[in-house]
Amino acid sequence: MTNLNWQSESHRYRRYFVDLNKLYQTKKGRVYTGIVFSLIVIILFIFFAIRPTLITIAQLIRQIKDQKIVATALEKKINNLTEAQKNYLTIENNLSLIEEALPQKANLPLLTKQIETLARQAGIVVVDLRFSGVNLSPGKSTQDEKEEVIFSFNTLGEYSNLKKFLSSLTELRRIIIVESFSFQAGKDETNILSLNLNGKAWFLEKP
Repeated sequence: MTNLNWQSESHRYRRYFVDLNKLYQTKKGRVYTGIVFSLIVIILFIFFAIRPTLITIAQLIRQIKDQKIVATALEKKINNLTEAQKNYLTIENNLSLIEEALPQKANLPLLTKQIETLARQAGIVVVDLRFSGVNLSPGKSTQDEKEEVIFSFNTLGEYSNLKKFLSSLTELRRIIIVESFSFQAGKDETNILSLNLNGKAWFLEKP
């Protein structure tokens, strides 16, 4: 049954091949066939000839887009740098004040002198000034780190002078925090009081 179907189908399509062969043998058939094959060859030639150019154009378009992105990022960075320069020029005259408020080193001798100067101006005496929690080994930091200086001391003086001293200490240009203080009366009946004070200062060590 299968063989009969194959033979019948082949017999049916054989007629079309015969017709095509007859059509090709005619003058019009040969002309049209030549034109069709020529067009196919031309189209294939154009495709393979233009394809590298199209690929190159696509790559150039992609590069142009990438360069636009880079140019936009650079322009943004330039604007940020310009703004930073303007801000720097604005605060340039105040940099010395910033250095006084948060120095790059602990500078304990200067801090000691400042406290003693304030005490002398207030008419009191500083007794037993102590520092702790200070890292005195420079160059170990790999990034900007704020270090603290813990200090404590006792002073002797009249209440008004001690109060003046406390006010001056909090107004010092270097950042100082008074964490705690207490007054104690003297053993005799004079107006002399003892002030015990604990505080902190800071410095910003550069790498």
